[in-house]
Amino acid sequence: MRKNEFSDSELIRGYLNGEHDKFDTLYEKYRKPLYSYLNKMMPGQTATVDDVFQKSWMKAIGNLSTYNEQNSFFAWIVRISRNSAIDHFRKMSKDVQVELDERHAPAVSGRPWRNMSNQELEDAVGVALAELPDEQRDVFELRQNDVSFKEIAEIQGTTVNTVLGRMHYATRRLRKLLIDWK
Repeated sequence: MRKNEFSDSELIRGYLNGEHDKFDTLYEKYRKPLYSYLNKMMPGQTATVDDVFQKSWMKAIGNLSTYNEQNSFFAWIVRISRNSAIDHFRKMSKDVQVELDERHAPAVSGRPWRNMSNQELEDAVGVALAELPDEQRDVFELRQNDVSFKEIAEIQGTTVNTVLGRMHYATRRLRKLLIDWK
């Protein structure tokens, strides 16, 4: 069997039994999607993303023995990363007040994205995402990273129906925010 043909559970068991190269395989499999998730969660904050990314993998290594094989490893590491990011921002929020930058609000009505560059549209979506409740924003961002609704439910510790509802409300709210965006 080739290195990349092992299941996540087999790789984890191998690592826990002293085969450290098994974790390298697991890391290579999930490093890009996890880093992408964190980048979308914290756009423009490369240093913070790098820090949370590293802390997440260190926590995962330290807690591999508690991983439940019945759940998705990716969902598990995303939950660790999300919690690490939340912890980071809680520490930061004691010292810093975040304000929205008003210069990104062009005087355009109707469907403003028709007159925007890709960067302006990306900025507008980022501002709109910041307006969503945390759970809805997380569902939306995870779906943008091709995470299944089932895995999102595992990450959030809820049911698939709840996740579907959060996605529905998130897209409805984003649509309204972007149409009303001026």
